[in-house]
Amino acid sequence: MKYIILLTGLMFLAIAGTAQEILSLSDAVKKTIEKNPSIQIQKFEMTRASNNLFKANVGAAPVVRAVAGGSYLSNYADVQLRTFQAEPEFINVDEFGVETVNGELGIQADYVVYDGGRRDTRFKLLQGLSMVERARQEVLINQTILAVSDLYTEIAKLQKQAAFIQQSIENGKARLSKMRDRKQFGQANSLDILRLQTALNQDEATFDDIKLVKANLIRDLNFLMGDELDARFSVEYDSDIPEIPELSVIQQAIEAENPQLQLSRVGIQVSESELQLAELDMRPTLGAFARVGYNYQRNDVQQLAEIQTAGVALGFNASYTLFDGGVRKNRTANSRIGLEKAYAEQQLTRTKLFNQALKEQSTYVLLRNQIEREQQNKVTFDEAFTKTQDLFLSGKVDNLALRDAELARQNVQLRIDELQADLTKSYWRLMLLMGNAVVD
Repeated sequence: MKYIILLTGLMFLAIAGTAQEILSLSDAVKKTIEKNPSIQIQKFEMTRASNNLFKANVGAAPVVRAVAGGSYLSNYADVQLRTFQAEPEFINVDEFGVETVNGELGIQADYVVYDGGRRDTRFKLLQGLSMVERARQEVLINQTILAVSDLYTEIAKLQKQAAFIQQSIENGKARLSKMRDRKQFGQANSLDILRLQTALNQDEATFDDIKLVKANLIRDLNFLMGDELDARFSVEYDSDIPEIPELSVIQQAIEAENPQLQLSRVGIQVSESELQLAELDMRPTLGAFARVGYNYQRNDVQQLAEIQTAGVALGFNASYTLFDGGVRKNRTANSRIGLEKAYAEQQLTRTKLFNQALKEQSTYVLLRNQIEREQQNKVTFDEAFTKTQDLFLSGKVDNLALRDAELARQNVQLRIDELQADLTKSYWRLMLLMGNAVVD
């Protein structure tokens, strides 16, 4: 089973300034599916369920066995034998240590000729259980991909923020150097230098915090991908998130493709098979056997002192349970309850998914609007910072005004990064709800 993540419509920009390997989201997902520990464990369950799926496992093939047996008896015997003569009419044998030896060797085939349809239903049940494990695998992959996309998006956001803060640090160092030069000519004082150094220290502290959080998130992503925890890489930043479809389209996709709903449907099929199997227990069973073998018997006191036979034996047996204390009735009732529960769970899952989709769609629209407003604010703050920086360089404003303008510009950029990351997460959550991000 092969899975790929659909990236149609998404454009990615690699963050510049790094020599590290670039990890794309599709590569991250591919690694996760191939190497994630939880997914690998679930694959064992899926394989085991598939291995049970063969006709002989439900009695559709005869069972052929080699049979052998033997016994040795040494007893006290008091036997009266009829002579079929007038005198003596009987002969009495009274003896200790009377030996009897039996031995048999053969091949026997047993086959259930009729079982009321149980084996077909059992095979259908095994098919359902195999489908359950496959559906669980898809649900697990879906959930894991969601976790991977969230981590990837957070790392991309922090990577972009780190680059932005790094640029602010470089600008701060350049301003600090110029301020020190101005002090030598009496155009600045120690307080001006101290303020610039404090601002620089704040940016460096922010940069260190971002690096720490990013490093921890990279370790978490490495774990999900099954890589070494200390492996390092850079990620790509998504610059354009496609529009999402209408709610009705989202709901139709959820109904048709969502792995959790698929799992609930398979659960209903399994419950139906269990109920049918419980009802079929009321039908009779007819079996047949054939045996080819050799038998040997030796007796000390019987008329047949020794006998050897070899040949074929055929036979059949039929059984029908007349009374079992209500076991079948109780099993059937519980199977009906299980089926009703499966339908109720499916409806609950559907309702939860539709509600989640509605909330996610509303979140997506809200984030889009917020990003547009913040981008407009960014234009204003960028212009204000440029003008303030020009005034600072000409000595018309102090470094406090410049720092305020820089912080305003920095905060709006960080805010946009946060909103874009949240928008990306919202988009992928919707895609995974719709079953569109993962295809077989």
